[in-house]
Amino acid sequence: MTGRRARGFVLVLAAVVASAAACKHEDEPNPVYPVQTSQAPLPPGVGTPTPGGVAAPSPAAPAMPPAIGFLCATDNDALCPFARCLGGRCGGCSSSADCKPNTQCLPSVVGQICVPGAATAPAPPVAVPAPSPVPTPVVAPTPTPAPNAAAAPLERARQLCVQRTNDYRTRVGVGALLRRSDAEACEDAQARSDGAARTPHGAFGQCRERAQNECPGWDGAPEDVIERCLAMMFAEGPGAGPAHGHYVNMTDTRYRGVSCGIATTPNGQLWVVQDFFP
Repeated sequence: MTGRRARGFVLVLAAVVASAAACKHEDEPNPVYPVQTSQAPLPPGVGTPTPGGVAAPSPAAPAMPPAIGFLCATDNDALCPFARCLGGRCGGCSSSADCKPNTQCLPSVVGQICVPGAATAPAPPVAVPAPSPVPTPVVAPTPTPAPNAAAAPLERARQLCVQRTNDYRTRVGVGALLRRSDAEACEDAQARSDGAARTPHGAFGQCRERAQNECPGWDGAPEDVIERCLAMMFAEGPGAGPAHGHYVNMTDTRYRGVSCGIATTPNGQLWVVQDFFP
């Protein structure tokens, strides 16, 4: 082989080697297919999950229209026990503001209507209140007890007993007597004792009195009994004959005080004791 042909052969061989190297393929990556996952249908009201895995809320259902209601003129109509009269009709509502106090607006088969029950308001946001000064407690005044209705007539009767006795003493020029209210509870006990035993003057002396007049078992109100009884006792005074004991006790100048005890027996009769003190 000549040198020229040898060089040509070398060139041809180099070209074949280069062509074989150029035909070699790089390994292709494995194809990536999307993973198919099965998912159960979502319940009503639950939105489609977002890429982050959180379900998006479904759009809110439109509010139910109010019921037609009844014809009315005012809120006080008998056909409007729960709803207010709006636009000449009551019963239907768009919100609880259309209902009367202590009622709420709820859906029904005929539309939204007002029914009994407090409307549930959304809970207000929780806020931390600013500290406020502690108010000074206000002390309520102690109420004055009402006077005893049963004791009031007896008080008037006791005062009348002293006043009328002094009126009769004035007629004969004798000084007035002081009311001994400190002895009245004791004299009430004397009247109850005599009334229970049906014995006038049966408890005489128990209240340290010096003399005693008594109206035993009279019928009538206390003031009326005292007026009639004292008038009868004073009428025993001097006239055609000597004065009797009741009149003498009422006009005796040795006494400085007088008071009266009153009691009512179970049969409704009144016993009045009048005691005189030096």
